[in-house]
Amino acid sequence: MDFDKILKEALKREISPKEALFLFRKTQNWERLLQLFKTACRVRDDEIGRECKLMGFICCITPCNTDPPCKYCFRWANERLFSEEAVLSDDELEIAVKTLEERGLKRVELGGGTLWGEEGRQRTLRAVKVACKSSRLEIWINNGPSYRVEDLPQMKKLGVTGIACNLETINEAVFSKMRPGDNFQLRKAIIEASERLGLQIDNTLMIGLGQQAGQPHPYEDWVNFFYYFKQFKNLRIIEIHPFRPITNSPVQDWPAGSEFESEKARAIARLIFRNIDISGGNYLTGLLAGGNLIMHCLPITKKFRAWREHRGHVRLVDLSPNLALVDNLQLITRTAREMGMEIEQ
Repeated sequence: MDFDKILKEALKREISPKEALFLFRKTQNWERLLQLFKTACRVRDDEIGRECKLMGFICCITPCNTDPPCKYCFRWANERLFSEEAVLSDDELEIAVKTLEERGLKRVELGGGTLWGEEGRQRTLRAVKVACKSSRLEIWINNGPSYRVEDLPQMKKLGVTGIACNLETINEAVFSKMRPGDNFQLRKAIIEASERLGLQIDNTLMIGLGQQAGQPHPYEDWVNFFYYFKQFKNLRIIEIHPFRPITNSPVQDWPAGSEFESEKARAIARLIFRNIDISGGNYLTGLLAGGNLIMHCLPITKKFRAWREHRGHVRLVDLSPNLALVDNLQLITRTAREMGMEIEQ
């Protein structure tokens, strides 16, 4: 295979699994990375235009009772983050979705921990009812398998747009090692049922998950992840980000995922998935790699859970005695605007 020829062909057609694997293996310096970036940006601009889309974020709709916790979960650093204390009441959820709609967003992710059992089902469906009734936003659900496959038809009927039941790896052995309290096959079943029902699909690839220092990058796994999701006509969003060790977790001393490899993966994803939304639009390298979607816009959480962006000051807006919005929109869209991209209105 020839590197330059593959990129030239990629301007006209999606690349094959063998070509994707070749690009992963042969993009090992900045010159080739920039070539890959240029091609990915051309494909994005030609296929979907130069608009950056926005995804709001509300958390939590469910606590997490996964036992044991995933080895890299934020619960290791702060047990309050996915506790009952972090869950929004029905009134707070209604305030949250109405606030994001008033501020011009078109879609929102409702995040939460995985609450196993009947309680998880009931609380997820209740949150769906409140959110869908209270706004015209696209409602995306991301709280793991807190619900059953058989609940998906009702979620669609209530107005849910899409499901983000994240795998983060296609390697079941890695998944089971890093997430021993979770269920890989159940997550796949939810994804596949979403496709059959016409619910849109969002999923995440985590670069460096399960890798220890000195191990070779599992390029085959990353390619297999992409082409597993390539089969789904309702795939709409791919998110890609590096693994981050969490303080006090069992993997706190493991190496962080490579940003170089993460952006390679994003660009290669763009050459495979020509017209879907790919995350990373809030960072320069993410945009250069073909990203067009900014996640976690105007996040709304309980006040103790609200975070501040590390790149600059943002304002916290009180929405109720216990609820706050992080007013980060100008900050996280700045790079896209400065690069001449349009921000979704």
